[in-house]
Amino acid sequence: MKLLRLVLSDLHLGTGVRRGELNAFEDFRHDDEFADLLAHHDREVGEHGELELILNGDVFDLLKVKIDGRWPTEITDEIATEKLRQCLDGHPRFVHALRALLAKKGRRLVFLPGNHDLDMVLPGPQELFRRYVAPGPLGERVRFVTSTDTYHLPEGIQIRHGHQLERIHRVDYARLTRKLRDGREILDLPWGSLWILDVMNPAKEQRSYVDRIQPLGRFLLGAFVFDTMFVLRFLYHSSLYFLRRRVFDIGAWVERIRRLPQMLREDIIALGGFDEVVHRELKKLRGVRCLIIGHSHGPRYLQMPGGKLLVNTGTWMKMINLDVSHLGQDSGLTYCTIDYSEDGDPRISLVKWHGMRKPYEVIPYAD
Repeated sequence: MKLLRLVLSDLHLGTGVRRGELNAFEDFRHDDEFADLLAHHDREVGEHGELELILNGDVFDLLKVKIDGRWPTEITDEIATEKLRQCLDGHPRFVHALRALLAKKGRRLVFLPGNHDLDMVLPGPQELFRRYVAPGPLGERVRFVTSTDTYHLPEGIQIRHGHQLERIHRVDYARLTRKLRDGREILDLPWGSLWILDVMNPAKEQRSYVDRIQPLGRFLLGAFVFDTMFVLRFLYHSSLYFLRRRVFDIGAWVERIRRLPQMLREDIIALGGFDEVVHRELKKLRGVRCLIIGHSHGPRYLQMPGGKLLVNTGTWMKMINLDVSHLGQDSGLTYCTIDYSEDGDPRISLVKWHGMRKPYEVIPYAD
C-alpha cells in the first residue's frame, strides 16, 4: 500500500480579498494552486493508498485578524474561534479542497500550530476547523499536535514549525494559557507575537510589504533614505514597545533573571542567524536522521555532516530577499514530500509546485 506524506507550512491565510479592495493583511493568493496540489497527490496515491497532509504551522495568520476593529492581545477561546472563522470564510476554495480530500478513505491531516496561528491550541478553533473541513465522524481524521512543538515519525524524522528555536517566539507548552484577574483564560503569547500586534501590524497597514522583505534590518537601512518618516515611526514604536513590555514589566525582569545563562548562550548562537541555530539543533538531536521545519520562509534542502538531512519548506507568501546570497528570490510554492517505498523506506524531497498552466490570473486589486 502506497503511503505519501505532504508537509506544508507558512501559507499565512488571512480573511480573504474582495475585488477592487485592498486587504493589506492577506498574503495568501494561491487557493486554486493549493486545491490543485491536493487533487494531484490524491490521484497519485490512488484509492488504495494513504495520504497524510501535515500542516506545519502558520497556515493561518491569526495575528493579523482584527476583532471589533483592533488586534486583540488578550485572546480567549471565543476570540480565537471568531478569528479563525473569518479566515475560513475568506477562503472557501481552500476549505473545499481540504474537505474533499478528507472525505476519502485513507486520507488524514495533522496540524501543528505555529507562532502566527497559536490560537489553534485552543478547543474552540479546533472544533470549528473540524466542522469546516471534516464534519461529523470524519473529524477523527484531523489531529492537532499541541502538547509539544514536534511531530515524530517512526523513521527518525522530526517535523517542527521552528518558532521554538527563536526565544522571542518561544512558548511554554506546559502553560499555553494564563488566567486574568477577572477569571478569563487567555493565550500566553510570547513577546514576539505581542510585538507583531503592537508594532508590525500598524506598520503593515501603511506599507503592506513590510513583513515580506528579508532581512528586516537591511530593508530599514535602505528605507531610511527613501522613506525616512516611516522608518522613524517604526523605530519609535518598536522602542516604546520594548520599554513597555521588556523593561518596565516586572514579570519580564523576573523571568529574564531566572533564565539569564540560557539566554546568553542562545544569543551567542543566534548571531549566526536562524539557519545556524537550526544546524546546531539538528547536530545534537539523537536518533533523528531528518529535521523538517518552516518558520523562516527560506526553502532549504541540506545534507549535513553525519548524513543528517535538513529541510525547510519555505513559504507560499511572495517574499523579497535583500540578502546578497538570495537577492530578489521569490521562494515560490514549495513544500516537502515523504514518499515511502514498498519496503517502507522514506524518500524526502523539497518540491516546488507548478500546477496547471493557466492562460491568465485574476488581479483582485491594483492601484
